[in-house]
Order: sequence, then C-alpha cells, then structure tokens
Amino acid sequence: MDLERVEILKGPQTAFFGRNTFAGAVNYIPATPGDEFSGKVSLSYSASDESSHNFTGSLGGPISDKVGVRIALSQERVGADWAFDNGDPLNEENTTAVTGTATFEASDALSFQVTGFYVDSDDTRILQSQEAHVAAGSCNRTYTGNFRSVGTGQNDGSFTTDLSQSPRATFCGNMPDWDATPVNFSDAGNIDASTPLFSTFFWFGFPFPVSSNPWSFVTTLPPEMEGVSMVSPPGGLENVYELWRIDLSGEYQLANDGVITAQIARGESSSWVINDNNFGTPTVRPAVLPPFLPTNTSGAWLSSIASWVRDTYIETRYTPPAGERMNWTIGASYYTQDNQRAAFQAFGPTHNLNFQDGDNFGIFGSVDYALTEQWTLSLEGRWNTDTQTIVYDGVSVLQNPNDPGAIVDAEQKYSAFMPRLIISWQPSENTNLYAHFSKSNLQGIDTNAGDYTERTGIPLGLGFFTPKQTLSAFEVGLKQQLGGWLNYAVAAFAMDWDNQTFFELSPAPFFTAANLFGDAEIRGMEIEFDVSPNEWFNFSGGFAYNSVEFVDFAGAGSVASAVLAPTLSLGQQISSVGYRPRYMPEWTGSLSTTVQVGQMAGLASNVWLRLDGIYMGQFYIDNFEWNSVEGHWKLNARLHADIDECWSVEAYGTNLTNDLSHTTAGGTTSITGSLNRKNFAPLPRKREVGLRVTYSF
Repeated sequence: MDLERVEILKGPQTAFFGRNTFAGAVNYIPATPGDEFSGKVSLSYSASDESSHNFTGSLGGPISDKVGVRIALSQERVGADWAFDNGDPLNEENTTAVTGTATFEASDALSFQVTGFYVDSDDTRILQSQEAHVAAGSCNRTYTGNFRSVGTGQNDGSFTTDLSQSPRATFCGNMPDWDATPVNFSDAGNIDASTPLFSTFFWFGFPFPVSSNPWSFVTTLPPEMEGVSMVSPPGGLENVYELWRIDLSGEYQLANDGVITAQIARGESSSWVINDNNFGTPTVRPAVLPPFLPTNTSGAWLSSIASWVRDTYIETRYTPPAGERMNWTIGASYYTQDNQRAAFQAFGPTHNLNFQDGDNFGIFGSVDYALTEQWTLSLEGRWNTDTQTIVYDGVSVLQNPNDPGAIVDAEQKYSAFMPRLIISWQPSENTNLYAHFSKSNLQGIDTNAGDYTERTGIPLGLGFFTPKQTLSAFEVGLKQQLGGWLNYAVAAFAMDWDNQTFFELSPAPFFTAANLFGDAEIRGMEIEFDVSPNEWFNFSGGFAYNSVEFVDFAGAGSVASAVLAPTLSLGQQISSVGYRPRYMPEWTGSLSTTVQVGQMAGLASNVWLRLDGIYMGQFYIDNFEWNSVEGHWKLNARLHADIDECWSVEAYGTNLTNDLSHTTAGGTTSITGSLNRKNFAPLPRKREVGLRVTYSF
C-alpha cells in the first residue's frame, strides 16, 4: 500500500478509530495527492538464493484547484529460500498491489476523499516438517501434569510420564533450528491431475487404504459457494489471496467551527490454500508393502481451505471546536461482515462448510479535560450491541443433503459498555506520568461441539458459541526527556483475559477440533529509550517482560498429549492451568543504531548506516510448557546514500547471521507409518543481501 503513516494504538480502546479494538489497532493512512505533482520510483534486487525484487512507483498531485489524485503500484517477489523435492520453489511470495486516492474540495467547508486498493498475492509458504531428533528411550525427562475433561475442564487426576520409556522418537522439549536436522519436503509444489498422490496410510505398522482426495476435488468449490467472487484455485501446494476495498470519507465544517466527519467502506477478500497433510515426505518408509494395495507413501496428501469475506463499515462523528480546558467527540458506527468457508477434508471427500454473519452497532465518545495545568483526565466509552450468527455449519449437500449434525441460524448476541480512563500528570515540560484502565469485549466463536460429539461420541455440552470474551487492562507509566539527548518510557501493566478461545484436537483417528475457552492473567513491564549524544549518532531500543499464565480451563492447542500422556482416555486432555500459553515469550526486545556517516566525516552528501536487532525470547509451541523454541536474534542492516536531490542508493541485508530458528510452529504429530514424532511449521526466511535504488521527482 501507498501510505502516509501508520498509527498504532495499544488496546483495549473504544473511540479513537470509532470501533472497539480488543487488543489494539493498526490504522493505515493512505498517502494523499499533496499540493504539487510529485512522484517516486524505487527498485530493489537481491540475488540471494532465489532472486527477490521489489518495484514501487507513485505519482500524484492536484489536477485543479479543487481536485487531487494519486496512484501507486507495487510488485514484490520474495524468492524461494527452499525447494520441494523436485526443485519447485518453496517459500516464494508474489504480491501485486494498486492504490488510488482522489480528493475533492466541494467548498471551503466540505471536502471528500475516495481511496481504493487492490491486492493479488500468492505464496508457497506451505507447512513442512522435521523428524524428531531424540531417539526412543533417550529422552531422560519426566513430565507431571493433570488430566481434565474436554467439555467441562473438571480435574480428572494427576499423572507422571517417564519419557525415557517412550517407544517414540521425540523432540524431548526442544525444537531444533531448521538447519540442525533434515527437513521433510513434499515431493512437488506444482500439482495437476496426473501427479501421483498419497495412497496408503500406515498406522502402527499396519496399512489402511486411506488415499488422498483427487486434485479435482480440492480445486472445485462446493455448490453453496459458487455465487461468491472467489480467487482462482492454486496450481499446487500454494496459498492464493485477493482483496479489494473502497473507502469514501468526508468532512464538513460547521459555522461554529465544529466538524462532522463521515466514512463508508466496503471490501471483499478471498483466499484458497492447498496443503500436504503429510507436511512433507517422511524418510521412514515401511520395508514391505502389501501388493494388493495401491501404495505411494511419498505423494502429497491433499487438504484445502477456501474462504470468502465481505465487510461494510459506516461511521459518523461530531467534534466541536477546541475548548480551553475540554475537548470532546461523539459518534456512531455500524460494521457488518459475511463469511463463507469450505474445508476440503483430508480424510475422505467431504466439504465442511461454515457460513457466518456478524453485525456490530456502537455509539462512542471521548472527553479530554484539563483539571489543572499539570493534570489531565481522558475518558472514552463505547456502548455496542454485537450479533454473531452461524448461518450454516455442516456438510455440503454434495455429500449429505440432510446433515443431521448441521447448525442452522444459531445466534449469539450481547450488549455492553466498554470504558477507557486515562489520568496523566505533567509536573514539567519533559516529564509525563499516567495511569490507564480499560475494559473491552469480543464475541465468542463457534465451538464445533456438535461435530466433535458426532465424530468421537463424547458429549461436550458447550452450546454453539464460546462465551463473550472480556479483557480488563491496567497500566501505569512514565515518559521523560533528559537534557535533549535521552528520551525514555517505562510502563508496568496487568491484564485479565476471560474466555480466551483455543482449539482442542481430539486424538487419532478422529482428528476433530473443538473450540474451547479459558482465562489468562498477563503481567509485565516495558522500557523504551532513544539516545542521541550528538548530531550523527543515535541508539534506541526497547524490551518487554511478560508473565502470562492460564488460571482456568483452556484448550490444549496441540496433540503433544500422545507423547506426554499415552494413557489419556478419549474425552480427556492435559490441563493447561498454571502454564504459559504457546507463542508467548517471556522476553522480547529490539535494538537499533544509526550513524550519520556523512555528518561524522564532514561529507556534503547524506550517508547513513543503520543496524537493527530483533529479539524473540524462548516460547512454547503448545499449552503444556513442553516443546519450546530457544530465544534468538534477527539482525538487519542498511547503508544509505543520497546521490543528489533526486537519486539515492541503499545496500541492505536481512537476517545477516542466517538464523533459522522457528518463528512459529503448528505443533507435533506422528510420522506416517511410524510412532515417531515430527513437527510442522512454515519455513523461516534465510539471509538476504540486496541493493535498492530510488528516484524522486
């Protein structure tokens, strides 16, 4: 996108963007035409591994006294760092985006802006796997936990497992880097009707005639979705995505200098992904294959998801002229979203459909009041009513015209007032202390309990939706500038998240998910700083500490229980209470330094060097505090030089140490034809070094 700026606001908040943002908001502000015609063209290229390039161009300005236009185009290719077994590119991304903005001044008091953008993207960032690196009997650890009921969270007793007695190869609590053990790659990335597919499933050494669905099945929409505008199906193991959006906004200044603003936006997006349910070809193959079964244990086991979303947003607000001590605004908004999703199951030719609609109407306002010259009170509030409807959740009519487990027109609705209060004290021009409290709500999600019960025979009693989510947050902080060379901010926070949602996957051979809920406590602190001891050197950074713990019933988030609790009964799961949620590191941070080389050396031209480091602390990939990814740094660098007023050149490098740690992980599962474990996750980006040239006019 062609952006003027990006606004980031920590949540929960209620009025700044006119709608509730549960965990914060990122608001992208498109670039406007400006007062005179100008443009910029930029081209970057990297030959690292498979080549990458990025082209961006923008042009805009006034075409009359009242009308301005701006158009921008970008085309980016992120080269494949990896390859499927046959050499097809793996981890490649291609994105084309077009943005257009027009501004109109109808009068001195009335103005409009229309912005539209279109994005077309495809990538082969398909989940692949690593086999467990710790042999059976070599994991000298024990794991102690509690069992709980899947449906109620009731404690079903404790257990202890000696992992040294496990008959499986495991990860023994540690996820190795992607270059530490061999990667299981899928046979081919490009697939068509003639490509050999997976055709026999082995379980505990015994063959079961379970075959991949044919290519024609995973690339054909069910009839219920044929009326929507869907992106074309992928040409292999790939994810394709398409998006368009139009935004019309206007501003009218009243005679009293108050301002009325209005906005209406409409957009659609669709995506289609085809995965290999084996997550790559396993190296463990059965030695003898029964001759009476068609077998191909190395082919892709196809599954697919196609989804379509359409949303509409309408907002209006009134802001009176600024007062000496008090400023306020009031407004209303309406948001509606329609979702259609089809899951093409790996286990048999079945489309599982989930169609949902959502509507949200809210009235919001904010008041800022200067109590004294030093004390300020800010109050935001939003009352809204939110309705979520499961239009249809069940099997397509192609497989079952009368699905007995289908959900039709199930509704969950709530109304709530969500406040946000900030009090700040500014004892001096360079010092600000504040305290903040906010509370927000978010809809629950489809529990999928009916499908879980139908597949497993275990009644969950959860209803159609998880309960409304609630996030209560409190923060205190200090921001200060010292001597013109140091800026810093320190904050401590506490959050309570009730009814946070998680998925729970039933054990083999059912592999059916239920969406559950649980409560978590989040406590932490943040520190940010910016140091500029002279005109040519700057050093900045920040670190955050998060203590996060489940305090009530929560979903497992993985099937690691097959290793940790082999005696687990159907309808039971390991309790997550007292554990840290997955993907939540205790420590995160970043450091950055910029050296104005031109100023330091007394050069006439603008030359600068910037080094960045991003730290991700240790995090777990499940909710059991078992398998974890070690903390790691990603280092980037840029060397920039202005040639003249129009031309600049920049050398850049990303992930300079070629760190191949997991950035996330889907979890662990069994290897086809073996008890041994494997993980599955998207592959990381390797080191990239390139050159960027920019021309401005």
